[in-house]
Amino acid sequence: MRVLITGAGGFVGNHLIKELSKRGHEVLAGTLSGDITSKICQRLEFNITESYQVEAILRDLKPEGIIHLAAQSMVKHAWEYPLETVQVNTVGTIVLLNAVKKYLPLTKVVCVGSSEEYGLSAKTGKPLTEEDPCMPQNPYATSKFAAGLIALQMAKRDNLYVIHVRAFNHFGPGQQLGFVVSDFASQIARIEEGLTESVLKVGELSASRDFTDVRDVVRAYALLLENEVKPGIYNICSGVPRAAKEILDFLVKAAKTPIRIQVDETRYRLSDVPVFIGSSAKVHKAVAWQLERNFYVSLTETLDWWRQNI
Repeated sequence: MRVLITGAGGFVGNHLIKELSKRGHEVLAGTLSGDITSKICQRLEFNITESYQVEAILRDLKPEGIIHLAAQSMVKHAWEYPLETVQVNTVGTIVLLNAVKKYLPLTKVVCVGSSEEYGLSAKTGKPLTEEDPCMPQNPYATSKFAAGLIALQMAKRDNLYVIHVRAFNHFGPGQQLGFVVSDFASQIARIEEGLTESVLKVGELSASRDFTDVRDVVRAYALLLENEVKPGIYNICSGVPRAAKEILDFLVKAAKTPIRIQVDETRYRLSDVPVFIGSSAKVHKAVAWQLERNFYVSLTETLDWWRQNI
């Protein structure tokens, strides 16, 4: 299958390129300016918000499947630049689906949303299902919820084949700073190299979130693309709550030098949701997806990546 990935230059995109290529697909890697050095894909440079650029790609290359990753994915950045976030995440999705409708109406599109869409629904503490209401609490979450809602409305009206996935927290080798695992691992790698003092600065550690290795996540995307499944929403998650302290304790124990922990209140992120987990029962039933990666092995591999790339 010839598969177009939008936003292929990012953390998830680079892993998805490898996964799809391994599965025998021809990959068209779309990026705005991301660093794609892989020789197992065709690199395409375009802006997801520019309709004439997106239409040209679909018209000329005719992908048989699309996985739509292109997004502004940082919550902090979304608060500072909400207009940009909505333009990329929401308007970009509309631009893509308009082009699909115009040139490739039979092509399946997997739109990647976020567990952040559920927002305050997670206050119950129970695993969230696709039937739970969405109450997003930040501009990033709202932009993703709007994108998914409009995508499914367009699909229903225009008879398009759209899957909207809500991926919960994911991590792994290559993740940028600004996320809990990569922030911890990068600080430890710098301490080990003697680039900073042996103090790891942390924020609030009690909140529990649902973490999945990015390589398991992209495998779920591939399975949803390859198989005939019912259009709609699918959660991608582990169903296991992991406190930030659990992650920190494991990584600090794995460090090659003693490290002191220092609480930094500037790193605190206010949250009304102490436990945020999901249910993956629907995707498991649809395509038999389940976790293959061991959580602690994945943490170790992420730390090792930072040791090699610090």
